[in-house]
Amino acid sequence: MMVRTDEAFPADAPRILLVKTRGRATVERSERQRRESAGEEPRSLLFEETLKCDVLDENTIRQTAGFRAHIYKRLPAFAAQALEATRISRSYDVIITWSERHSVAVAALFAILRVKTPHLALMFWLSKPAVRWPLRFVRTGIDKIVTWSSIQRAVAIEQIGFDPGDVVLVRHPVDLDFFKPAGSGHEIIFSAGSTQRDFQTFSNAVRGLDVPVHIAASLVVALDGYKIVTRDVRDEPGWPDNCQVRPLTSLELRDSYAAAKVVVVPLLPTDIDAGVNVILEGMAMGRPVIVSQTLGQVDVIRDGDNGVFVPTGDSSALRSRIESFLADPEAAEELGRRARAYVEQNHRLEDFIENVRGTVLELSVGSSRRNFWSKRSRVPLRSS
Repeated sequence: MMVRTDEAFPADAPRILLVKTRGRATVERSERQRRESAGEEPRSLLFEETLKCDVLDENTIRQTAGFRAHIYKRLPAFAAQALEATRISRSYDVIITWSERHSVAVAALFAILRVKTPHLALMFWLSKPAVRWPLRFVRTGIDKIVTWSSIQRAVAIEQIGFDPGDVVLVRHPVDLDFFKPAGSGHEIIFSAGSTQRDFQTFSNAVRGLDVPVHIAASLVVALDGYKIVTRDVRDEPGWPDNCQVRPLTSLELRDSYAAAKVVVVPLLPTDIDAGVNVILEGMAMGRPVIVSQTLGQVDVIRDGDNGVFVPTGDSSALRSRIESFLADPEAAEELGRRARAYVEQNHRLEDFIENVRGTVLELSVGSSRRNFWSKRSRVPLRSS
């Protein structure tokens, strides 16, 4: 059964199906709503609630009955979701996919079957071979892409072949109501994350420092050639004595940011904006942030103004930057204040949702690129 986010669905609003993964979430939607309303978690449901989406996730597939259930249980969840989205696509004005694998799977089916419902894909890693190569052949199955990486937008246009007008660049969101400066004492060095993390360089940089180091991490993923490699960093030997590595709840994560003298985001070389969530959350908490300077991490940090870059893989440079903040807490606090002001101006969750909403409205009043009998309308966007 599909999850409708608002029973009082306005008759003139676009009918939107959101195809996404539950990820590692283990709590039911009602409990997530309670926690978010109580301020115990960031407002991850605000997107689908504001756009009044029906949600097609793994739970939807598990609730399928009859012959389709027999087929779906033998498929990867994302493939089953793509098939189900294709089956019911005529009931919607726009299909939104939020993940690379869902976007590619839906694009393939829409392109092959010439599904007329417009498809909006929210993507951040288009350069990954498993995404870039198939999209060259089935890109007509996507009508517009929303991405928050200028580097990945260039990949979509220059390497995959999308028209520049069909790849919309927005700023990555952060929930400024949940992540905000707190009056906690600053006692630790903090890091977190899972994608393209270089915790080896980070551990070498903090080894021997007389400051506790907390790392919110468990499974870490990295691109190794053409495949994604996942490892559990908690089990790796050689962590310094001052390091504590474990996953955190949302409230524990926020408390750790608040307690941080400095937030460090150590990255492997990459062309994606790896680390952007931790960067923005640390900045929103008013903490100074140190980030490895990679090809992909170019859209948020202004070196020396709202954060600090260090070369990738350089533990000496990273240690020097950390020690400079430890030695000058006033400079650290000033950088943190500028960081908070920057995200308030540029990265509000509400602005992100409104930008996506505008793209949805544009698609909903036009026709898909796969409808060869009708050109896409260029009428102005409707207001809410």
